[in-house]
Amino acid sequence: MPTQSRFVPIGTQAPDFTLPATDGSTVRLSDYRQRAHVVLVFLRGFQ
Repeated sequence: MPTQSRFVPIGTQAPDFTLPATDGSTVRLSDYRQRAHVVLVFLRGFQ
């Protein structure tokens, strides 16, 4: 089974991905590539 790194090296472009939005639509990272800044926050869970 191939394995992939879970980390993107600093200074490299993040791979494109798609996630569900709260309104039921989908959001792709590539939709925001032309913007000056994009902030990504990934939470592992709530306690």
